[in-house]
Amino acid sequence: MIPGPVPVHPRVYRAMSRVLYGHRTKEYQTTYKETVALLQRLLHTEQDVLIFAGSGTAAMEAATANAIEPGEKVLNVVNGKFSERWSELTTAFGAQSLVQEFAYGQAAEPDAIRESLASDQSIRAVTICHNETSTGVLNPAKEIGQIVRDYDRLFIVDGITSVGGDYVYPDKWNFDMLVTGSQKCLGVPPGLGMIWVGSRAWKKIETRKQRNPTYYLDLLKAKKRYDGFGDSPFTSAVSLMYGLRESLIIMFEEGYEQRIERHHRLGRITRAGYLGMGLDLLADPAHYSNTVTAVKYPSGITDKEFRAQVRNLGILIAGGQGPVKGKIWRTNHMNVCTERDVLATIAIIEIVLKRLGYEVPIGSGVLAAQEQLLKEKF
Repeated sequence: MIPGPVPVHPRVYRAMSRVLYGHRTKEYQTTYKETVALLQRLLHTEQDVLIFAGSGTAAMEAATANAIEPGEKVLNVVNGKFSERWSELTTAFGAQSLVQEFAYGQAAEPDAIRESLASDQSIRAVTICHNETSTGVLNPAKEIGQIVRDYDRLFIVDGITSVGGDYVYPDKWNFDMLVTGSQKCLGVPPGLGMIWVGSRAWKKIETRKQRNPTYYLDLLKAKKRYDGFGDSPFTSAVSLMYGLRESLIIMFEEGYEQRIERHHRLGRITRAGYLGMGLDLLADPAHYSNTVTAVKYPSGITDKEFRAQVRNLGILIAGGQGPVKGKIWRTNHMNVCTERDVLATIAIIEIVLKRLGYEVPIGSGVLAAQEQLLKEKF
C-alpha cells in the first residue's frame, strides 16, 4: 500500500514476459507508436508525448534541462518533498530558483502565485507538483495554470501521482510541460519517465540562446527520432513498454471516467476509515489527494515500530519525509487498488494501533469505511 511502486495487474506482468523484439524493429516501433497514442488519449491531447528509459525524475530533469536556461529565474512552488525536487533541478542546471513555499499539508495558493508573478517580471517559468505524494495534497493546477498563462510564463507540472488516477488536462489547463512515471497510477514497474510537451514549450526549446546541457534527455533529439521512425533515439526499455501498453489498454477497458471515479471513491473510503478511528489527516480537507492519504501519528506511537508491526501483518505502508518524517504515515489508493485492499489496510492498522496503546475501539475505522462504501454509487 505504499505510493509506488504500486501493485501491478497480472496482465501487465504477462505482457512484459513477451519475447523481446529489437528496439529498432518494425514490430517494436508499432508497439511504441501504439503506446504513445494511448498516452495521448489518456491526456486528451494531440501534442507530443515522449518516453524515456528512466524514472519520473528523469522526465523532470528533461523538462528543466531543455526548457530552462542558466541564469533564468524560475518560481518553484514548494509544499512537499517532491515539489522541492523542482527547485533542486533548477539550481542544478544553473538557473535561479525562487521558492514560493507553503506548509506541508497545505495546498499552493493561486493568489500568492499571482502576486509573485506580478512583482517580478523576470520570472520565466513556474513549476508545481500537481499531486504532492509526500503530504497527500492535490494542488489546484487548473487555477494556477490560468494565472501562469495570463503572465505568459511557462508552466511545468509534475503529474507523477495524478496522471492515470485523477483528472489531468494539460491542454485545457494551460500546462506547457507535464511529466509522469510508470510506477504510480499507470501501474507498471519503475523505469519509464514520460513527458508531454506543448507548443509554447517547443518554441522555447527551439529558440534557446544557450547550448542544451543534456545529451540523453535532449527533447529535440527524441522528437526528431520519434517523428522519423516511431521509436526513441537510444535503447528503449522494451519489456516495460510492453507493460505500459497493456496497462493503458486495461485503463480504457475500465473507462476513463470510471477509473478516475474509482480513485476518488477509494480516497473517500480511506479517509473515512482513518477519521473514524479518531485520527487526524495531514492534508487540508479542501485539497485531499485522491491517490494517496497521509495520516498523523497519535501521541505515543512511533513510526518505526508502527510500520514494522503493520508490515508483519502483511501490509507495507510508507512513512513521512522531510519535516514530517516520523510524524505521518502514508497509504496509496492507486491503479488496481480495490475496496477490499482499503478495508484490509484499515483493519490491520486498527489492530496495530490498539497493540501500541492507542485507545481505538476495534472496528471503528472499518465501520466508518464500510458506511462510506455504502454511500458510494458504482
